[in-house]
Amino acid sequence: MASVMPRSHGGDGAEDPPPPSGFGRGQHMEDRNCRSQEKKRGKAKNKGLTQAIALNKGPVSLSFDTEVTYSPIGTPNDWFTREVGSYMFGHFAFDKSSYNYVSDAEKNAMDWRFNFTEIEKHPKCRQLMDGLNAVYMKHYRSRKAKAKEEFLANEGETDVARARANIPVGMSEENWNKTVAYFLMKEHKDRSCANKSNHQKQLYTNRGGSSTYSSFCFKKDKTRLEAFKNGHTLKDGRFATELEEQKYFEPRSEPNIEDEFGEGSLSQVNEVQVFEKVFGARREHYIGMGRKPSLSRFTAPSCVGPHEKEQTPPALTEDFLDGLFKSESFLERLSKFMNSKKASKNGNEDNMDED
Repeated sequence: MASVMPRSHGGDGAEDPPPPSGFGRGQHMEDRNCRSQEKKRGKAKNKGLTQAIALNKGPVSLSFDTEVTYSPIGTPNDWFTREVGSYMFGHFAFDKSSYNYVSDAEKNAMDWRFNFTEIEKHPKCRQLMDGLNAVYMKHYRSRKAKAKEEFLANEGETDVARARANIPVGMSEENWNKTVAYFLMKEHKDRSCANKSNHQKQLYTNRGGSSTYSSFCFKKDKTRLEAFKNGHTLKDGRFATELEEQKYFEPRSEPNIEDEFGEGSLSQVNEVQVFEKVFGARREHYIGMGRKPSLSRFTAPSCVGPHEKEQTPPALTEDFLDGLFKSESFLERLSKFMNSKKASKNGNEDNMDED
């Protein structure tokens, strides 16, 4: 904002611009308006969530992709992800390699305006909670990356004192000092270098903005193949690379493709198989579709939500294991998992959660 000394309040006004005529605005008003426009998107989301809570007379329900990824989707997910990112930047120190290592006390302190009770009672609660945890992990990474940008913009290791003195807006001094100390650790530097090397090997970069493949399908009523196209084309509609264009058209040559990718299709298993055949398998991700649900989908439907006490996990008895290995779906999932683990040793599939 421009430095403007107001008239008749201790300043002589010698450097002030002429007063605007009529209903004009001074330079300081223009600066303030520019700054407010930068935050317009976030404010709109906050306003939308507040209105939804008022209309609902209580917490807002989250919708999920229960066919493939079990990720939250739609406008409520937009509100949720912004709340997650905003809260983390204001309350967390980014001194862990992953959100998984953040203390339970910090995680449980997050007070959302969403209906978690509804999720905890859902028959697929465990899968849905895995989907939410993926959101937490993603935004912990992105907020840590934002903090790293601030660190490097203020000379980073070259001038640590300056970096510490320039606390990012929204972070506390204590959390910023912890974050800076972590950025200086050898552990972080090594993992960061390894992760950058992995990123350089990526063949498919999603350019679809902050919306996930699943959320795009839900919002736009599009097929997953069209969601892939949206995420891998430039503003002028051209594919970003020849490989991505080739991979977009390749699934259409698969048998029964009209059934698998047709509007309203329920053949989700076949759809996943086609994507994995075309793009290859990854350990924790369906390339072109989104995250893979964990093996917990084959466990009992009991679920520990954020408002419940931790329950004792089932004992790994012989009867329990025999039951698992009698499940064809479990064996199929286990086979895919083991194959992808072998493939990941030769590729770049491990996300080490570092920037």
